[in-house]
Amino acid sequence: MLMFVKSSVIAALTLTVSMSAFAATPSVFGSCDNNRECSAIFSRSLPEAKALCGERTASVIWRKNFQPILLQCVGAATDEEDNVSYIVNGSDVVGLNYGRSVKVNFLQQNPAASIPDKFGSVRICAPANLEKLHNSTFVLLFKRPDETGDSYCYDVTYLSTSVGGVRLDTNARTLSPTNKTYFSGHTSARTRRRVKELIQVFQTWHEEKPD
Repeated sequence: MLMFVKSSVIAALTLTVSMSAFAATPSVFGSCDNNRECSAIFSRSLPEAKALCGERTASVIWRKNFQPILLQCVGAATDEEDNVSYIVNGSDVVGLNYGRSVKVNFLQQNPAASIPDKFGSVRICAPANLEKLHNSTFVLLFKRPDETGDSYCYDVTYLSTSVGGVRLDTNARTLSPTNKTYFSGHTSARTRRRVKELIQVFQTWHEEKPD
């Protein structure tokens, strides 16, 4: 039973690479699950991926029937502390300084789950808020010092988008767009161009695949 739970957690935190859902191309590999949460990774040799992410792995996460796309440069560390994230909502690109992605449905089923980490399992700071999960397009985890005495815990942040931009919430409050712990501030024209070039690769691949 313990092994099954651990495997379920890892599956919820890692990109799904399934040949049965979407056919793979030399550039992009990905799939959607039964809850309409989707993910893909780009080939490390893809020029557009290297231009944006360097030696990190470029990944993309989306949900069927939702417009925003979460594009990430994923670091090699198990806890993914050095991830860089971009929310692409139409022509708008918003950068984030953090972002360990977890499936919304996973937290709905396991609101107080422990998260695998390089030093073992790390608890979620407070159980996920089910109402906020329901209103979120994506959920990201933020690693911070644990006030209860353990070294660290993962704070659940809820991401949604609107015409006004990206909204981030914790269990306690809405985060200001000027909060540099989470938001990376102004995105340069060069970075925006690189993000859009990589998104174009994704969209070309995605349009050829079944829903």
